[in-house]
Amino acid sequence: MLVAILQALLKFVLKLGVIFGLVFMVACTVFVIYCIIHGDIKINVIRNEIEKEKMIK
Repeated sequence: MLVAILQALLKFVLKLGVIFGLVFMVACTVFVIYCIIHGDIKINVIRNEIEKEKMIK
């Protein structure tokens, strides 16, 4: 009896954790994309040595 209750409770907690994890992952992804679009996060891609020297100066 106790084992059956614990098994059901464990399944519920695991499913709830997976749901919260997926929702959190999607929310963070949306937030990062929003920040990139609005310019809060800037990504600089350095293609060669000349651009690298310009970035240092």
